[in-house]
Amino acid sequence: MYKKIMVPLDGSSAAETALPWTIYLANAFQAGIVLFHAIEKNPPEQIHGEAHLANMEEASAYLESIKNSLHNVFHFKGDISTHVHLEETTDVAASIAMHMKELRPDLVVMCSHGRSNFTQAFIGSLATKVIGLGEVPVFLVKSHESEKSTGTDAVGPSISNVVVALDNASIHDKAIRYAEEFVQETGARLVLFSAVPRFGSLKGKDGGWGLMAPATSSALLDIEEEKMRQHLDEHQKSLAARGVSSSNAVVRGDPARKIAQETKKLEPCLIVLGTHGRSGMGAFWKGSVAAKVVSLTDSPILLVPLHE
Repeated sequence: MYKKIMVPLDGSSAAETALPWTIYLANAFQAGIVLFHAIEKNPPEQIHGEAHLANMEEASAYLESIKNSLHNVFHFKGDISTHVHLEETTDVAASIAMHMKELRPDLVVMCSHGRSNFTQAFIGSLATKVIGLGEVPVFLVKSHESEKSTGTDAVGPSISNVVVALDNASIHDKAIRYAEEFVQETGARLVLFSAVPRFGSLKGKDGGWGLMAPATSSALLDIEEEKMRQHLDEHQKSLAARGVSSSNAVVRGDPARKIAQETKKLEPCLIVLGTHGRSGMGAFWKGSVAAKVVSLTDSPILLVPLHE
C-alpha cells in the first residue's frame, strides 16, 4: 500500500523528528522516500533557534545532507529522492498539498510541533488540504524540544499495538483497512476501540443529546454503547475470517480523553483516526475528537481521509 513516503522538512531538528519514523515505516513497507522543502517568501531568519532555509541552494544542500544521513547513519538501503519547490510561496501548506499530486506519495510523514509557521500551517491548513483533497493519509509524529533527528529514544521507533478509533458512522470503518495494513507489515496487535460519552461529559448540544432530558439521553447513550459493541464484534469476526487477530473495547466517557488514556496503556502504539474533508474540515479542526486526540497524546497518529 505504501510504496512512496513523502517527508516535508523545514530545516529544523524538530521537523527531523519525523525521520526515524520515516525509516521505520519505509523499511516495514519496503517503500521509497521523498524529502521535500518549499521555499517560503519572506521567511523568518530562524526556526526553533536554528537557521531557516532561505533559498534553493541552501534547501538542496540540506536535503542532500539528510539523504546522505539516512543512507549512512540510518543505513537505509531503499530509494531516496529530494524535491525543492523553487517558486517562493506564502502558503507552505498549499505548496505541499499541490506536490502531493505531482509526487504521488502514498503516505506523508510529519511532526507536530506547533511553534513555527511551518508546523502551524500544517496543523491548520495543510492537514485540511491534504485530507480534504486527499486520498493521502498523514502520519503525525509528536515532536518535543529534547528530541533530535537521532530518534524518539535510544532504540528507535516501534509499534506494538495499532488502535483504530471508531464511532457509529460506517464511513469511519475505512480506517480499519489502513490499520490492518500496518498490523500486517509491523507485526503489531490490532485493537478496535470506541468511546461512548456519558451524559455528564456532553457539553452544550453535542450531537443533539443536550436537547433531551437527562434520563432519556442517558438511556439512548446506553443503547449506543450496546450498538457499538455489536459493531466492533462484527468487524472482529470479519478480520478473523481474513486471518487477522484483533481485540476490541468500548468504554464510556469523553471520547478524545478516553482514546488518549487507553492508548497510553498500550504504548508503543499507533492511533488510527478517520477524518472528514468536507467544508474545510471545520469539524475536525474546531474541537472534534481527532483534533483533541492530537493534543492529548504523544503516540503517533495516522489520519485517514474520509469522503462521503
